[in-house]
Amino acid sequence: MLCFLFGEIEHAQNYTIECKNYLVAAQGLVYEPSFYFYDSLIAVATLNLQLQEVSEVLQRVEQNQTQLKHWAHYAPMNYQHKVDLVEAEKYRVLGQKAEAIEFYDKAIFLAKANEYIQEEALANELAAKFYLDWGKSIAGEYMINAYYAYARWGAKAKVADLEQRYPQLLAFILKQTRSPLSINETLFTLGSVTCTSSSSSISDSLDLATILKASQNLSSEIEIQKLLASLLHIAIENAGADKCVLMLFRDDFQQDIQEHQLLIKGFITGETEPVVLQNIPIEESEEIPLKLIYKVQHERQTAVLADARIDPILANDLYIIRQQPKSILCSPVLNQGKFLGVLYLENNLVTGAFTRDRIELLNLLCTQAAISLENAILYQKSQQALEDLQQANLQIVQSEKMSALGNLVAGVAHEMNNPLGFIAATIKQAQPTIADLSEHIKLYQEALPNPGEEITEHAEEIDLDYSLDDLPKMMNAMVMACDRLRNISTSLRTFSRADRDYKVPFNIHEGIDSTILILKHRLKANEQRPAIEVITEYGNLPQVDCFPGQLNQVFMNILANAIDALDESNTGRNFEEIKANPNKITIQTSVQNHNVIISIADNGKGMSESVKQKIFDHLFTTKGVGKGTGLGLAIARQIIEETHNGKLSCHSVVGKGTEFMIEIPA
Repeated sequence: MLCFLFGEIEHAQNYTIECKNYLVAAQGLVYEPSFYFYDSLIAVATLNLQLQEVSEVLQRVEQNQTQLKHWAHYAPMNYQHKVDLVEAEKYRVLGQKAEAIEFYDKAIFLAKANEYIQEEALANELAAKFYLDWGKSIAGEYMINAYYAYARWGAKAKVADLEQRYPQLLAFILKQTRSPLSINETLFTLGSVTCTSSSSSISDSLDLATILKASQNLSSEIEIQKLLASLLHIAIENAGADKCVLMLFRDDFQQDIQEHQLLIKGFITGETEPVVLQNIPIEESEEIPLKLIYKVQHERQTAVLADARIDPILANDLYIIRQQPKSILCSPVLNQGKFLGVLYLENNLVTGAFTRDRIELLNLLCTQAAISLENAILYQKSQQALEDLQQANLQIVQSEKMSALGNLVAGVAHEMNNPLGFIAATIKQAQPTIADLSEHIKLYQEALPNPGEEITEHAEEIDLDYSLDDLPKMMNAMVMACDRLRNISTSLRTFSRADRDYKVPFNIHEGIDSTILILKHRLKANEQRPAIEVITEYGNLPQVDCFPGQLNQVFMNILANAIDALDESNTGRNFEEIKANPNKITIQTSVQNHNVIISIADNGKGMSESVKQKIFDHLFTTKGVGKGTGLGLAIARQIIEETHNGKLSCHSVVGKGTEFMIEIPA
């Protein structure tokens, strides 16, 4: 095979004869098809040297082709291009040019489609020789394709062989001069060819003003998003690139590259606006050559590829194969030895686009960018810490308010219990006594049907008959009132119950009812509007393991917001108009897919899409100054999603109302 590739046909013929003696040992192995393939090519090539008779060669080729065609019938992706290339060579020596052209192109197409790079290269080379012998200028195109394919295969010696044998066909490539870049500087090259294009129109000099301007632009940005956008703009403008990708570490860009992952933080192509803060893991991206990125990350040095298409080390990189980029510059972003990320630049128009001055500029920019990134990260951390502190303070205030309300409610419930218990016990004792007295009076009336005038007048004065009939009803009403107060006390205790450090079974409906009771004073009618109607449509819910106090806080926040929304929707409407279309809050519960679903909806004016997008943000409120903290719904979402592994969502239509949907595991 090597002898054939390097034109040693006589040696190849001799080795073929020897190999036939051992062919039986290769049956069923990958070497057997390769033997028949190269045996045919070598046999045809011997005709050029007039080593064998044509008929003898064609018979030998036909025998090999019979076997290859058999395999191609069952696995065309592996063998059909071999069959076609042998056919092309056969028609070449027979002088049937039209047929030869057809089979050369078929072989090239199938080899490329099925990723047989070495045979794609060989087919292009043989086609180039065919056209060269014919005197056609298209030979150069085929030879260049062969050159690039051999380079992608990693066949350095074969690339050098083509350069030596066919300099006239490879003039376009060979006219490029070697790069003067020194390997002792802060860069390394990944291929044997590191060239600069003589046709490039990129400037070879950068003045001090350009460097200072770029450095000032980077150092002036303190916000991470603006800094990333500025860095991408500056890099693509000053490096002569048409694509730039910035990769940084996650977790605040810490140095431990074993535990943290490189993310694409931004990219820019051509004259488009940069896209930043994507946070796409590099392994999931199809926009970069991963093999090169990993090497730069490991070496922590700049990599320059004058023509990535022919670099043997990257020949198998999927991005290089698919996109065929020309010039590539890939530089680490370092600050005092700390590895922050990688800056990747690409030029698809010319080879050798990244000259010495461009690389020096990029090194300066990367140094300044690393410093600015560290500053931006520190600023971001300080801003986040300040925001977290503000949120924590407001949450403490909110929690203390809820705690104070809970303590107040619990105190009221406790203070109610003692007199309520006494009243209930007294009524219970008084009921039989009053019944006995009523019975005794009736006996007197029966025994003395004609009492004295004074007794008769007094009985009429106090309406004795009515009192005897009504007194038991009054006692029953007092018993019912005591039961009602007892239920209120129970609801107050349910709302104010202190959570433990673990979840406990809880009746969701009791929590909702107790919250409605606490807000009852806000639901009642007033001078401006009728009472707000609360409709409860409860499903058959199991007890849920949760933190009851926290869930009650969620119900309180959502119901209070619903009341506020309804009051706001009443603006500009009189009492009768509101009465005709009354304010309603509808609460529905159900179980779906092992989740408890709680829907709390109002028929207020709803909210716009922009407001809905921010409704769960910390410190966001639509209420006036002093009327809202902007924490209620943010805390509610945190309780539902983080503490209870559930989901809190909002659905709203302007003019129709708003619905909050709570989902927690059953």
